[in-house]
Amino acid sequence: MRELLSTHKPGIIILMETKVHFSSMGNFFTNMGFSASTIVNPTGRAEGIWLIWDTDQVNVWASAVSNQFIQATIHKEDFEEWALNAVYASPNPLSRETL
Repeated sequence: MRELLSTHKPGIIILMETKVHFSSMGNFFTNMGFSASTIVNPTGRAEGIWLIWDTDQVNVWASAVSNQFIQATIHKEDFEEWALNAVYASPNPLSRETL
């Protein structure tokens, strides 16, 4: 992950099915230059969505969050605003119905 971040320098990262709480990895991302996040921690060892961004590169406004998705608006200087939907569709059909 460190090599990918150093090589590509993304402004936004989305990780899904993280299986661990953000608190166990937050310092790693802070040290890599990501200063903000919207997090859906996993339930036990399942699920989990992390939307992490570098505020020097982009502004992110998370407008809706659930255990299966994060909906956000992205703004980057000199670019049009755009919508981002990070969706974790549960393999459980009953859970997926709430999506």
